[in-house]
Amino acid sequence: MYKKYLILRAQEENPLPQIMSWYGKLDVRKLNRQEYGEISKHLRLEMRTGMDVFYPDIMLNPILMVSEEVMEIMKLYDSRMPFVFLALFDMQKEESKTYYCPVLAEDNAGREEAIYRVKTENGYEIRICEELAESLLSRGAVGLELHRED
Repeated sequence: MYKKYLILRAQEENPLPQIMSWYGKLDVRKLNRQEYGEISKHLRLEMRTGMDVFYPDIMLNPILMVSEEVMEIMKLYDSRMPFVFLALFDMQKEESKTYYCPVLAEDNAGREEAIYRVKTENGYEIRICEELAESLLSRGAVGLELHRED
């Protein structure tokens, strides 16, 4: 079904929220389709924001986080994709923002996933099918960069 994939990266030029103190609250090793059930379905994480903070639809640090709108679009392409709810709080500014962490399939071996991750030397790379990427862009999703596979 899906044939061409792009590499998904986050835009870097905007002042993004920084996720703080997530160690111990979120075990990223369990963010896979086999073990995600051991992670709480609702996580509260601390964030630090600057003066002109920008809340993009997609963030990749420290994990893939998407806005509710992007989550809904992703569900159109994979209705079975599990998500972890993330409540991000900036205690100093008394602000909060909600995101969702999709639990991605790995390596796409023999499957035709709309979005998946591949282990690399430096961690993981996220690949997204062109159809889903076009759908996100046509609906105005911000904060993502798309690159062709090498």
